[in-house]
Amino acid sequence: MDTPIFEEALSGSAYDVRENSIFTDVNVPCLSEDDTPHVDQGKESEDAIQKKDDATVPDHTGIPMEEIPYVGLRFNSLQRAQEFYSNYAKKVGFVTRIRNTNFDKTRKEIKVPINQSIHCSREGYRESRVKAAMRVKRITTAGCKARMYVMLDRHNDNWLVTKLELKHTHACSAEQAVHYSEYRELTMHAMCVIQNNDEAGIRPNKTYLALANEVGGSSKLGYSEKDVRNYITRNLRCADVNEDVKEMIRYFMRMRDINPNFFYAVDVDETNKFKSAIWVDARCRASYEYFGDVVSFDTTYRRNKHGLPFASFVGVNHHGKSTLLGCALLGNEEIPSFEWVFKNWLNCMGNPPQAIITDQCKSIFGAIKNVFPNTRHRWCIWHIMKKIPHKLGGYAKYRKIDDKMHGTVWNTRSEASFEKDWCAFVNEFNLQKNKWLSGLYEDRRMWVPIYFQGEFWAGMRSTQRSESMHAFFGGYLHCKSGLVQFVHEYDNVLGNKEQKELEDDAADSKGVVSCSSSSTIERQFQREYTTSKFREVQHEFSKRGDCIVRGVTQEGDLFRVTVNEQYLLYGEPRSWKYSVEFDPKTHKIRCECNMFGSRCIICCHCLAVLFYYGVDTVPSCYVIHRWSKNVQRKHTFIKSSHDEKRSDESHNLFRRLCSHFYNVAQDFLTCEEEAAMLHSGLDQLRSKLLDCRVNLLSGRVPSSQNSTVTQGGPHLGESDIQGPSKVSTKGRPRMKRLGSELDASIKNSMRRKKKNLPLDVHEALNQDVAGCSARRANESQEHGGFLSLLNSFRPT
Repeated sequence: MDTPIFEEALSGSAYDVRENSIFTDVNVPCLSEDDTPHVDQGKESEDAIQKKDDATVPDHTGIPMEEIPYVGLRFNSLQRAQEFYSNYAKKVGFVTRIRNTNFDKTRKEIKVPINQSIHCSREGYRESRVKAAMRVKRITTAGCKARMYVMLDRHNDNWLVTKLELKHTHACSAEQAVHYSEYRELTMHAMCVIQNNDEAGIRPNKTYLALANEVGGSSKLGYSEKDVRNYITRNLRCADVNEDVKEMIRYFMRMRDINPNFFYAVDVDETNKFKSAIWVDARCRASYEYFGDVVSFDTTYRRNKHGLPFASFVGVNHHGKSTLLGCALLGNEEIPSFEWVFKNWLNCMGNPPQAIITDQCKSIFGAIKNVFPNTRHRWCIWHIMKKIPHKLGGYAKYRKIDDKMHGTVWNTRSEASFEKDWCAFVNEFNLQKNKWLSGLYEDRRMWVPIYFQGEFWAGMRSTQRSESMHAFFGGYLHCKSGLVQFVHEYDNVLGNKEQKELEDDAADSKGVVSCSSSSTIERQFQREYTTSKFREVQHEFSKRGDCIVRGVTQEGDLFRVTVNEQYLLYGEPRSWKYSVEFDPKTHKIRCECNMFGSRCIICCHCLAVLFYYGVDTVPSCYVIHRWSKNVQRKHTFIKSSHDEKRSDESHNLFRRLCSHFYNVAQDFLTCEEEAAMLHSGLDQLRSKLLDCRVNLLSGRVPSSQNSTVTQGGPHLGESDIQGPSKVSTKGRPRMKRLGSELDASIKNSMRRKKKNLPLDVHEALNQDVAGCSARRANESQEHGGFLSLLNSFRPT
């Protein structure tokens, strides 16, 4: 039975409507019986939540009259009618759904709607077959009869509201409606912020809080934290394993399009499954020319959902800081996988490094021997020394064993003295049958510092530079990260390292660190070296005061000078003798500590001798170009590649418009009158754009070309490559650092030994390994008008 409002509209009553409204008021024509839309009365139930007599009209306070529906209302299209009723429902506090749509039966070749009923989502009743105590889903039906019927008026070619019911059998709340899933929607601004923050490694909850603070609280956002997380999962992640690999290859191709010097290689197995990949940025390739002499290679990182070990090639730049020289994802940790990576990296760089440092892995050892036969290979001493508590903690004299072993490794002066001291150490504590120590002694030339004296290692004795690079990745990645995320974080690492190097170069060009003395030699290094390296030289100048020349003997044209260096060990004064060779004619000098050979930093013993003989400047061979701030290096003119095509074009357009609007707003902040004019101009522009959109929509011809065409696939048969198999790696939990072969047995052995460990050993296990080194004498050192305007005109 129709309400009086229906009868009034059907009798031809007129309503006041603004001229610029999206609808037009005309007299309602007579409707034929065939054109009357079907009315679904719903199922009546004795258990109805509310009776029809209890229905009330919702509060329309604050809602403009032209936004309240009525019988006789006309729309240019069915879509506009749906949008109008949905907007009204949101402001009142309920949700709509399309209940029924009838189509023109005379036109079978295409579906042409002729009428439609839009109902409140809480219409009808639901009788659940599940007992109330066992129900999981909520019952939302309330027998609500609120609805709007629209019909196509063929005479005027528009849509007409023919019947309307405004009363609801349930409470309506506009404040709560913003939390309904149907009305929660991310704005374009929010999507751009989420994507930028996701690329920067900012967690979703932090992104949500930032967006909420921007608008004055989460209640004003119109979406929840769950919506933020869903957007990231749905739009910024590749759930499909095969698609994950394909998108990674597309990324490689885009990077090569940006710069042809970007290098990548992908390896697949016989079934076309992804195995391994290596990629090197153009800037990294250029920097290898200057910093590729010593490289750290480490594979102890595995934070991706496929369990693929991640490997990095890391060098040392002229500031003494880590620089990335390439990355790889390995299918496994066997010799063929490492050989494939090394061969492709060598093909990319052109020549092998002079020296490489890795962890204690036999597979890496074998691959380096085959691919880099002339490269000096060294094991990470930190990984070896940190195992002492685990391997030797069960001995009663563990404390003495620990001190003695450290002293033997760090304080021996020659290969012969090390071998003699090691045998004495083993015999003293009866450790001849310890397999771990026996193996270390057999491989002593791979890790003991004395066997690397005089060789340049850029100050590296461990793979900690690689692990610090991995720690940077760890701030952005987790065990469920896909391959696409991994390569995108490579962009972040490159950008971060590039920026840090540029900042250091800028600081060096702006000024210098003051000299700590009046020495002309110190000023010589001050003019040439970067700040970080000059500070290392200054440290040697400060230690020069602890060095005393004790004796000089002449050997032909050379002087052999004995220098005593004084230092404190556990508060006790100690001294160490060093022999220094000096040529008084050429001023060339060499110390048996070999600091210059291994780090290219002149030592305090040489400085003491130079000052002893009154030398004003050192030969140019001691001021090396590798640490110089005055060398123009090619890689500084190359920008690291950044994947600009990760965002779709609408996001890029949005960012450009925002940037333009922000710049305009920035110029008119100081005067309220100018700001008011700017607001007024934006409102007028928005009104014009809305009118323009209505005209475009009314004249637009439907098109079936809605899909976006992508460029052709990679040369590697990207469409055929499948996702990788789950990798079984060396015995460590997924979230933790991978270990070498010797690490694999530590966990099990410690379970047996820990029960019998002395109290002091438990304390030692909790110590920081770096802290132990201090005991050794020689151990190294408005979300406002602009954004709302843009969000109103998102692409449709």
